[in-house]
Amino acid sequence: MKHTLWLVGLATSLALSGAQVSSGRTQRGTTQQDDGRVPLAQAVQELAQKFKVQIVVDPELTARVKPATADTLERALDELVAQAAPVVWRKVYTNKLLGVEPKPEQILSAVRALMNIELGGVIMVNPRAATLSSFVANYPTPPDLESSLEQMQPPFNAKPVYVVFNPRAPQQLQLRGTRLEQFSQLQRQMLELLSRMTPEERSQAIQAGFQMWMNADPAIRNQMLFEGMRLSFEYWNTLSPEQQREMIEMGRRFFEQYFGGGGY
Repeated sequence: MKHTLWLVGLATSLALSGAQVSSGRTQRGTTQQDDGRVPLAQAVQELAQKFKVQIVVDPELTARVKPATADTLERALDELVAQAAPVVWRKVYTNKLLGVEPKPEQILSAVRALMNIELGGVIMVNPRAATLSSFVANYPTPPDLESSLEQMQPPFNAKPVYVVFNPRAPQQLQLRGTRLEQFSQLQRQMLELLSRMTPEERSQAIQAGFQMWMNADPAIRNQMLFEGMRLSFEYWNTLSPEQQREMIEMGRRFFEQYFGGGGY
């Protein structure tokens, strides 16, 4: 019985980790080692702490990058966004009104909107309120910009906010194609969403997904289980002896964690 449970643990480990190990294999057939990359948001926040500036990062960004090594902030930002196209960064000055600081999501939304205006310039007037809003694209930056910002009407903060973002606003996924293609699109969206979660949120989401799976039609659930095991054992045959030993060790640890004993 314990041997059977150990095999179940091994099969489960294969099913959960097979794709990850497969994608990480090098040409020599060994698993790829950590290449030093970190989430873009983490690399950016390290720069914010190092240079003591405010940097707003688009929360939708999921790219992983190597930390910047440049000795100036702007060159370091250049290094990071070059690894995550089409991500860009901009230096932003905001209104100085009664000391109220705009929220990061407001800054991000406004900057992305400006980036996507196709006109070179426009003035919009509200006759009822006798106010206007204006936009001018690619206006030459005056050399004394920061020293004159607080004297403008209305005044602007002289201290900039740096914004790292994807200029294209995220689009709601619209499913197209066959049912199989739609299923693949939903899976990609789910993985992207999981990558943006904290570890705690991921744990809760995975638990909720498992509960939904347990409540599914038994025929569908059984087919998914046996298909997953079949694919796992097919994947097993593609592994090198060293990788098979790694999988066996993973299955043993899985067994010991959830069932106790040595697993043999």
